Amino acid sequence: MCGISGIYNLNGLSVDLSQLKKFTDSMYHRGPDGAAYELLNENALGLGQRRLSILDLSISGKQPMSYGNGRYWITYNGEVFNFEHIKSELIQNGYTFASETDTEVILASYIHWGKDCLNKFNGMWAFAIWDEIEKELFLARDRFGIKPLYYVHKHGESFSFASETRAFKFLDGYSRVINQERLELNAKDPYALEGLGYTIFEDIFQLLPGHCLTIKKGNGVEQKRWWHISDHLQVVPKTLEEQAEAYYQLFRDACRIRLISDVPIGTALSGGLDSTAVYSTVYSILQSEKLGRVNPDAQRAFTAVFPGLPQDEQIYAQKAVDFTGGPITFIESNLSDLTNQIEKETELSDFLNVSPISSISDVYKGMRKNGVVVSMDGHGVDEMLYGYRDMVYSLYNNSLWNGSVNETKSFQSVLENLYHPSQWQTEGLKFDKKLTDKIDRESSVFFMLKRFVKGKQSSNEFLPLELPSLSDKPYNFKDTELADRMVYNETFQHTLPALLRNFDRAGMMNSIEIRMPFMDWRLVSFVFSLPIESKIGGGFTKRILRESMKNKMDETLRTRTYKVGIGSPVEHWINGSLKNWAFDQLDNKDLKLKAEHSIQKSGNIDAATVRQIWQNINVKLIK
Repeated sequence: MCGISGIYNLNGLSVDLSQLKKFTDSMYHRGPDGAAYELLNENALGLGQRRLSILDLSISGKQPMSYGNGRYWITYNGEVFNFEHIKSELIQNGYTFASETDTEVILASYIHWGKDCLNKFNGMWAFAIWDEIEKELFLARDRFGIKPLYYVHKHGESFSFASETRAFKFLDGYSRVINQERLELNAKDPYALEGLGYTIFEDIFQLLPGHCLTIKKGNGVEQKRWWHISDHLQVVPKTLEEQAEAYYQLFRDACRIRLISDVPIGTALSGGLDSTAVYSTVYSILQSEKLGRVNPDAQRAFTAVFPGLPQDEQIYAQKAVDFTGGPITFIESNLSDLTNQIEKETELSDFLNVSPISSISDVYKGMRKNGVVVSMDGHGVDEMLYGYRDMVYSLYNNSLWNGSVNETKSFQSVLENLYHPSQWQTEGLKFDKKLTDKIDRESSVFFMLKRFVKGKQSSNEFLPLELPSLSDKPYNFKDTELADRMVYNETFQHTLPALLRNFDRAGMMNSIEIRMPFMDWRLVSFVFSLPIESKIGGGFTKRILRESMKNKMDETLRTRTYKVGIGSPVEHWINGSLKNWAFDQLDNKDLKLKAEHSIQKSGNIDAATVRQIWQNINVKLIK
């Protein structure tokens, strides 16, 4: 797990070693355990890496790494969790290894299978491999974009890449300029750009998830898809019980292979279903199986707490660890230094977000202070299994419109459960009235004629923004049914790509590697092969996960439906310890000038108006 970089002068000019170091070292936080830099191709190519040591902590794991008598070189960020199995296969084919790293296995795999080696890997990665004979630079990214890779291509002159957009601030010959149109799109929808390969900066793009590209002098740069979800759908067992058992076995193995580590492991535990499922399964594996190369102290939980606020879920996290008997560390934000923390983390993040990532970052910061370097997290479930309330609302409204009473009632029961228990009765009455009114309207001749003429309701709510595709085979879900379109878009193009970016930054700015068992490609393919009733129904979202975890975790958490989620309590901060700081930002002349164009397009709302509304409003805080 690292920060990687590269500068390839396509015009043949030599790369300045001091420039390569500055470019690479701007990502020190991603790899505090060491750094290395290599000039190749008669100095026209420079590769760099900041190292976070996870596997083989010795000098043998140093990158950039070479193989094949110096013909092949790699700089790599990520983990291939099944590398030991691949290594055994390669040894049978005559390959030898000088280290205990997955990095060396990736290089040997590339030599043996070529670009098809990507299909052998199970993990998360972004890497660049240089072939000294073919004079070819090959870049690839994992199936879902868990690990980032950004690039700038000056046609005929240079190609540069790095793990973060912020690194390009330190690249000579490139001046970062914000793309105003994309900035406005991102301000309206913070999840809009990431899954499409764009950034808010001119000329900085991403290598898309499940894509690779080859750079060769004299040739252009084209992203090519190497993995598509539709190629990996499968026939699943018929009954929910059989599906749940198959799901659990895949999930358990996804957790198992992610436990390999030469450094301590912990779990970021929120007290919700997803992270508790990971935590409980890790505990079960450690208690019942003998595993090699696994740190014995891997059952530690870390939880963000907000005493007295609605975001506080300490009681639920405690239930999770009570089930296993494992240790837990509760982490509270340092409000006395909150403004400096937010400013620093915003600068390191280098993107627009709906709220500060401080609370998430604090969990990983707490891990690092306690000697933990790897976190096992529960990300990815909500997007695949209708975990968000607005997704269920869309299913409910669609079935209501299309006149399916039983289906509407099924989604209604799920929706009601997503509210706080104190709201169940009130919300239930609202939904009942809505359904009754709809049935009454449908009985009228006017409504039947209207529906006949108009046809079924169509929704563009989940379609991606119309930006030119960077892929040779872009994902296109427009012709799928609403229920499928939602999960495809949320997982591959909208919410999840942005959340993966957020967690990558929150973890890596604190030098923590995050592993995500739910993002194992085998598990994802299985989920997308399931019928909708296995994903949502019986009053529950994430139905297959809940079924699979019966008797394997705390029952109240398994069946818990109302979830706050890990997030900064911005409303309380902004009306408390951050209030004066926020007012100062509104009065900042530089910020006013930079925002002027966007403000005009937003209806001429200026900072003074915002300040006046804010001062006059009586914010009621939920205790």
